[in-house]
Amino acid sequence: MATKKFSWKFPAEQFRLLKIESFFMVILAALVFLTAFFQFGQDWLLAILFTSIFVLIYALISYVIKNWHAAEKHYHLTKTHLHIIKKNRNKENKEKIALKNIVRHKLDRFFLGGYLVVKNKKHALFFNTRKEMDRFERYLHKFRKK
Repeated sequence: MATKKFSWKFPAEQFRLLKIESFFMVILAALVFLTAFFQFGQDWLLAILFTSIFVLIYALISYVIKNWHAAEKHYHLTKTHLHIIKKNRNKENKEKIALKNIVRHKLDRFFLGGYLVVKNKKHALFFNTRKEMDRFERYLHKFRKK
């Protein structure tokens, strides 16, 4: 017999770069490298140095903002409802969504995110792993049909 509940917390690790953040970081680092490379007379060493400085500054700012903001979401899926608890530095917001009221949902398997639409309101979903996402989708399909 399968369990009737499923829970996960996002982010599982507070200071890990997200996939989408890493994706755009690589693009920005490549642009910084190319700009520095052509600005300094095609000097590889200076281009690598400036790109490294950019990445270090980005990592430091990201760490400080994530530490100061301290946002996390807790998801708890039962056979009738999805409970979402959003925690910020000083606030906590709770939402309870009945599975029967979900109009549609969309999940992005590459960036590990998605949303639920409930009567003209969207609820964002975030996952740490693809396994969590697959399990969520199986539970959602299983208990929405009942």
